[in-house]
Amino acid sequence: MAIQTRPFFLILSSTVFGVYGSNLVAGNFEEELFALMQGLLDIQLHSSHPLLNAKTPLALLTGGGPGVMEIGNRVAKNLSILSCANIVDFRQKDQTIVNEQLQNSYIDAKMTYRIDKLVERQADFDLDFPIFLAGGIGTDFEYTLEEVRRKVGAAGATPVLLFGEVEYWRQKITSRFKCNLNGGTIVGSEWVSNCFYCIQTAKQGLSIYQDFFQGKLPIGKNGPVYEEGFFFFSKKK
Repeated sequence: MAIQTRPFFLILSSTVFGVYGSNLVAGNFEEELFALMQGLLDIQLHSSHPLLNAKTPLALLTGGGPGVMEIGNRVAKNLSILSCANIVDFRQKDQTIVNEQLQNSYIDAKMTYRIDKLVERQADFDLDFPIFLAGGIGTDFEYTLEEVRRKVGAAGATPVLLFGEVEYWRQKITSRFKCNLNGGTIVGSEWVSNCFYCIQTAKQGLSIYQDFFQGKLPIGKNGPVYEEGFFFFSKKK
C-alpha cells in the first residue's frame, strides 16, 4: 500500500526526469546536474516536442533518501521543478534502520511504500528520462529495469544518462552486455545499448537531449549497437 501526499498527482501531467544512485556516496555532480536541468528549462521555452514544451511542466523523481537522491531533489527544489520521491518504509519488527530510511528535506510530493511493496514501488518510477549516478545493488536493479522497460516497449526509446567516468560504467555494464551479445541471448534487443549515454558534463548531456528533441538522435530499434553496452564521448566536451 502506498501513502500519497496531495501534490503527487501533478506528476501525472509532467515530463518526469529521475535520478538514481547511491544513498551512501553523493559524488561531485551536483553542479553539473543543476546546469543540466537549468539547460532543459531553457530549451523547454522554445521546444514543441511532446515531452518538452512550454505547456508541460517538468518533475524530478528520486527514492527520497540521502546521497545522490538528496542531490537530485535539492537541484529540483532550487530550480522550482516539482521535486518528488517514492519512499520505502524499511523499518522491520526489530526497528532496524538502513540509510535509505533517512528522508531528505527537499521533497514537495511523495509516495510511501511498505517494504513488501518494493516491486510495486519500483513500477511507479515511470520515468521519461532516467539519470544514473554511481550506486550499489539498488541502482544496479534500477538500471536493469530501465533496460527491460525499453526492450519490451513499456517505455519509449528515450536517452538514459550515465553521469561518471567511462571506466566506471564499463565495469558496471560492459562485461554483462558482451556476455549476452556473444552468447546470442539478446538477439533482436542489442539496440537497447543505444539508449544509454555516458557523460561527465552538463554540456554533453544537453547535446544528447537536444538531438533527441530535434529528432536527430540515432536511438531505438533502427539505431546502432554500441558494443560497450552504452555510448560515450571519445573526448570530453
